[in-house]
Amino acid sequence: MRVAIDLTALNPKPSGIDRYLEGLVASLAQLDADADWLLFINAEDCARFAAKRLPPRFRIMPVCFRPRLLRLLFQQLLQPLLLYAFRIDVLHSPTFIMPLWRGRARHVLTIHDMSSFVLPQSHPAMRRGPLYERAVSTCIRRADLVTVPSQSVKEDILRLVPRVHGARIRVIPCGVDDHFHPRDSAEVGAVLHRLNLPAPYILFVGTLDPRKNLPVLIYAYSQLVARQRPEHLVLAGQTSWSVDELSSSVASAAVSDRIHLPGYIADSDLPFVYAGAALFVYPSLLEGFGFPPLEAMASGVPVVASDTSSLRDNLAGTAILVPPTNSEAFAAAMETLLTDETARTQAITSGLERSRSFRWEAFARETLACYRALAQR
Repeated sequence: MRVAIDLTALNPKPSGIDRYLEGLVASLAQLDADADWLLFINAEDCARFAAKRLPPRFRIMPVCFRPRLLRLLFQQLLQPLLLYAFRIDVLHSPTFIMPLWRGRARHVLTIHDMSSFVLPQSHPAMRRGPLYERAVSTCIRRADLVTVPSQSVKEDILRLVPRVHGARIRVIPCGVDDHFHPRDSAEVGAVLHRLNLPAPYILFVGTLDPRKNLPVLIYAYSQLVARQRPEHLVLAGQTSWSVDELSSSVASAAVSDRIHLPGYIADSDLPFVYAGAALFVYPSLLEGFGFPPLEAMASGVPVVASDTSSLRDNLAGTAILVPPTNSEAFAAAMETLLTDETARTQAITSGLERSRSFRWEAFARETLACYRALAQR
């Protein structure tokens, strides 16, 4: 079996989809699968993949450069020719769009979420609107199999995209990396000191975009400070195409001097930043999977999150889930996990157990089964 995977959507600073792409390759490389692999990457990522030391059956092919237009041209024009030349049996297009020309290869398409359909205002112009929605819907209908990271994404597809049969959509949850686990206070303290982060702190991790609903968190945090809570608020992540609302919320908050935006946290530091938090809060309006709250749980930190989409699927019974627009409910839930030792201990214990159920090995085996099923047709 010959499988090609399009990894040209990788960003230099990994976010949720990048976590998926890197976990996909790393977990497949751990399997003793009777397959040859062709990985399409950007030239900028050559050193990144050289450092991974993948098995010999993984062939790395730099075929493109990172700018979006070049990636689109590669995907639609050059990629089909390469599939034909290398006699590829299965192509995995893991980021929403697949080539128009099918050729002989079967196609697996991954849809990470349907937020561009449900919350178009949370995306830049190039990733919303009728043209983009039509492109994604067409790819969903044309793919031989569609994989999604949660049941909520499958339900959104069936609701929003006509003429799609549920049997063609496979729910394959992602894994949580092993380097997220509870840490010794001394090693955590050294990282926090180097990053100039305050203690104690409430943490958010993610791209600082409108979908993350951060003004609600800032308002809820202000209510906690009014109740004499000592924790600072750390909003860790890179800024997105639109930060105006967030900047305005921080500037107008009476506690703006206690809100910290350290920017993007390197992967080597992130496990320690999680482990050092008193509480993790994730008020996102919609998530296809939601790596950060599960990574926080794996790090031994209690979690408050929105009662919506995949967050409900993955976190129910372990985190405190509240309506995403209710800042008072967020403030109350945060105060509970900061002050009620019984609730806090229970949340930490159940969170550690829940996070262990998301394993990359299981993800890889289910994904490989999709490839094999298509290759045998």
